[in-house]
Amino acid sequence: KLILLDSLLQENKYLEMFRHLLRAVNCARHSLVRFNSDGVKNIPTYHPDSLDKKILVHFKYFASVEEIPHRVSESMMIQAKSKARIKTANLMIFSTIVCACITIYFAKTSMRQNSLVEENQRRHTMYKKGETGSGARMGLVTNTKDDDKTE
Repeated sequence: KLILLDSLLQENKYLEMFRHLLRAVNCARHSLVRFNSDGVKNIPTYHPDSLDKKILVHFKYFASVEEIPHRVSESMMIQAKSKARIKTANLMIFSTIVCACITIYFAKTSMRQNSLVEENQRRHTMYKKGETGSGARMGLVTNTKDDDKTE
């Protein structure tokens, strides 16, 4: 009886190992066929969403959104997304340069007419006269050269 039980257990182990091997072969078969086929790059495997469809139409891979198939090739989608990234980066660079020029223009037009040295001298003369209650640091923002001439 022990020999019969031992042989049954060994058969069960071999059957279980064979089942695992069959599962592994079935799972790998689909990827092996795709890997070994001639047109690997042309197999439509990517499912584009609405933004991807707009990118494909913008870069003229398809004429309209309705013409885009349910699946497209991954290499086409990678190439289109790369072009979109480059175009977006260039637009961001251009907008940064334009905003910097606008900032420089407005900074030069609203620049103070007096320097910090002149403002410091004005604060010292006001201190010597005894007029220190107005907040000396506020004068850095509010005073102009015309105020110095009136004093």
